[in-house]
Amino acid sequence: MILSMTGFGKAEIVEGGMSVSVEVRSLNGRYLDLVFKAPRIFGHKEAAAKELVKRKIDRGKVTVLVGVQSDRVSLASVRVDQALIGQYVTMLKEAAQRAGIPADVRLEHLLAFEDVFSVGSSDDQVDEVWIVVETAVGKALDEMNDMRVKEGKSLARDLRERLSLVRRHIDAIERQSASSVQEELEKLKDRIRKLLDRADLDPQRLDLELALLADKVDITEELVRLRSHLEMFEGFIDSDEHTIGRKLNFIIQEMGREANTISSKSSRSDVIHAVVEIKEELEKLREQVQNVE
Repeated sequence: MILSMTGFGKAEIVEGGMSVSVEVRSLNGRYLDLVFKAPRIFGHKEAAAKELVKRKIDRGKVTVLVGVQSDRVSLASVRVDQALIGQYVTMLKEAAQRAGIPADVRLEHLLAFEDVFSVGSSDDQVDEVWIVVETAVGKALDEMNDMRVKEGKSLARDLRERLSLVRRHIDAIERQSASSVQEELEKLKDRIRKLLDRADLDPQRLDLELALLADKVDITEELVRLRSHLEMFEGFIDSDEHTIGRKLNFIIQEMGREANTISSKSSRSDVIHAVVEIKEELEKLREQVQNVE
């Protein structure tokens, strides 16, 4: 089953004079990258938030926004470290005296030292609110995953349509290459005749020419591998596996290599044109797969 890496979810819980709102957004990314934005008292909960996200999402850039309003819990009690302020005042006056600067320590000077202020609540209060936050985050993630499933279904439909176009071009190449074998053999015979007309004919050179031309004509292996890659790609789309984006991208790369080999082996313009069409569809597939988890 395909999951899109793009989604949005929102949840709000109101109970006992407390309101917790959570928004979760996800974008495509190679790995799981979490941005956690919450009141400062939850700064130490980022690891716990990432564990919540990892239970439901394997990769992508995920942003979790947490808002809390509470009448019964003090979430932003500000403390001033008076002893530390005294030390900073003394330090500033001594520095000014040594530099020959008038010692005039003002409030804005002290505001430059962030460690004199602290925002916090009791651990019991924080844990009490965090339980509600966890529930809201879980609901928001579930809503976002519902959206990711819906978008994943749309992605799957588009991928299947493009795979169908690639398969048609492969069918066309098979038909064209079958009729081109005789043409290539005629060219081969002409080259052999020219070689036979030469008095200094080297039998080894003749064998080499035959081997090289025979290999150039035959694109059967490349076509077989292309079809195999198509079947593997479709198998992943229909599977119950969730994290398949990297695998699909790898298969597209392999299909591109086979298409390039076919183009280099064939001299027919219609085959080369069909390969160009295949590569165009592969590029569109690659763009879509970038959004698959």
